[in-house]
Amino acid sequence: MITLNFLENAPLISGLAWTIAYIGLAYRGFKDKTPGMPLGALVLNFAWEVIFSLIYPPKSILALVVINTVWMILDVLIVITMLKYGPQVYQKGFGINRVIFYVMFFLGILASFGIMLLGAKYFIGLPQVAHNTFSVGKLIAIVQNMVMSILFLVQFYQRKNEGNPIKGQSFTIACAKWIGTPLTVGIVTVVSDPTGFMAIIYALTFICDTWYLVAIYRELQSKGLNPWKRL
Repeated sequence: MITLNFLENAPLISGLAWTIAYIGLAYRGFKDKTPGMPLGALVLNFAWEVIFSLIYPPKSILALVVINTVWMILDVLIVITMLKYGPQVYQKGFGINRVIFYVMFFLGILASFGIMLLGAKYFIGLPQVAHNTFSVGKLIAIVQNMVMSILFLVQFYQRKNEGNPIKGQSFTIACAKWIGTPLTVGIVTVVSDPTGFMAIIYALTFICDTWYLVAIYRELQSKGLNPWKRL
């Protein structure tokens, strides 16, 4: 049985885990000169953090406000790695030139901010969110995290095909992601949803995150690197 303490502390544990993941992504991005977060995941993530930190912040829990603000600041660093190193990486992997890359990034940012801003109004009438815009943000984040988990796994195999799947990645990042979503807020969301819909979303998130975690671990070991010592 899930204890009350876990239900109360899960968001904070998740916040700490994702903070570690963001620090790792920023660090490895600059060190490896490769963006660690996939482009599609980054534009959605950055838009979510800006909108639900500055425009629709959580009103009742100060710790969540602090966590979201820290995430936003760290995401700026990850965005810088994408803008700085992304054109070369995406040209090598997908044949996309610098101009097309920046157009894609700009359109992705516009679309993502539109989704977050208008989504908060579109879903506000759902009974699950109780007319709370930040609750809408959490609902959007659930689906967004599933998409991110899929994109991280795809990115791993795309870079593996290029010969360096661990560039911009680490077991620390993978482990923090794994704890940050399916093993904390995911459990809380699933047990509170009588329909079973959230169970499907988080089941796929858990499968992808676990797959990614194991893939990164094995890849690092195969290269003679200690997965536990690589931030």
